[in-house]
Amino acid sequence: MNEEMVKYVQEVKGEEVGLLRVKMRRIIIKLVESKVATIQRMTNSYYFLALKKDSQGFLGRISDLNEKPKLAPVDFFPVMSKNEREYKMVRNNTSILSLFDDLSPLLSLIESEYPLYGIISIDDVERSLVTSKGFNGTENNQSISGYFRTKNRDHSGQWAFSSTNFSPSQVKDSIKKANELASITGKYEISEGKYDVILSPLVMGNLMESVARMASGYAIMSGMSMLKLGEKVGSDKFTLLDTPKEDRPNSWGFDDEGTFTYNKAIIEKGVFTTPLLNNELSTVFKSPSTGNAGWIYPSAWNLEVKEGDTSFESLLSGNLVFINNVWYTRFQNYAEGDFSTVARDATVVYKNGNPVGVVGRVRIADNLKKILKNIIELSRERYSVRWWDAPMQGVYPYALVKDVRLSVA
Repeated sequence: MNEEMVKYVQEVKGEEVGLLRVKMRRIIIKLVESKVATIQRMTNSYYFLALKKDSQGFLGRISDLNEKPKLAPVDFFPVMSKNEREYKMVRNNTSILSLFDDLSPLLSLIESEYPLYGIISIDDVERSLVTSKGFNGTENNQSISGYFRTKNRDHSGQWAFSSTNFSPSQVKDSIKKANELASITGKYEISEGKYDVILSPLVMGNLMESVARMASGYAIMSGMSMLKLGEKVGSDKFTLLDTPKEDRPNSWGFDDEGTFTYNKAIIEKGVFTTPLLNNELSTVFKSPSTGNAGWIYPSAWNLEVKEGDTSFESLLSGNLVFINNVWYTRFQNYAEGDFSTVARDATVVYKNGNPVGVVGRVRIADNLKKILKNIIELSRERYSVRWWDAPMQGVYPYALVKDVRLSVA
């Protein structure tokens, strides 16, 4: 298995060698005004090379094994795991693979009450890793994801989905949810202040990706994180997991250093328990690798927020603001967690459980740690989502958060 890669690693002179190959087939479908605007088909294959020589680390990328690599020196060089194992996992999900030959079962689902815009991505990815310490692994993963935005004149709604299986109902339900949100009309003005807010799974995906980045040992070490090990950073109801062993997009059995992956709580019942580590940073934190390499920057594979005990409908029963989506999330202070993000699409005001109107452009301008601590409840319903401003796969509930500061954008 991977004979050419094994030979290449054996011939490279170095104290540490890692060779990672990524092969990808992808179809991207762009929707405009409820019609297919473009269909792009892409095939790509490339290698990443990590090398330690004379106590200096180098990284490079090559398109094929006959190409001379252009290596860039790095301060933190990758350390391959002592894992003399062969590992092979072949997934042949016919519901997705068949779409590479025939898109009609998917394209026939593109129907919408309001004009529909969006992107659908179909992916077939293979990762292969060979190291100088004996690891030889190959694994593939198929997935489909998409996001839909519908426009009802001055109003709009958005929803997303992601899965390792192609399901017509998943696509239809996502379009239906976007339409339902766009159907909420009427205008309502609010002033700057603190409000009880419901964050949709799309908003959770955007914010949890920021939390996961801060959980990286590299972010903590470089002062770009609000998280401190053992600190209470969220509500007792809040648990954030990294779940590479579940049947979800971007689930893998081994990381970039040849360490086997496993499911883990990053934040458990509000307490930051697990920094994400590779072998190099494990020596700094005096803790084993968590299987999240990233040769330089350890990162989560895919995310999950545990569900709550309450239905989404019950969460809507009070006086609050529902936020459908956010974008342009920016941090003013990573170490403290101060950030802002702009609400997009259906930002709906509810009074006594009833929608009374949609507000104009507003911004969440608050502290992310405070928001996590102010989670009152999470819904039983959860959704698997991935979209352009939350590209990391995740499964999220709705979150009811008290005293969120909103400003008029």
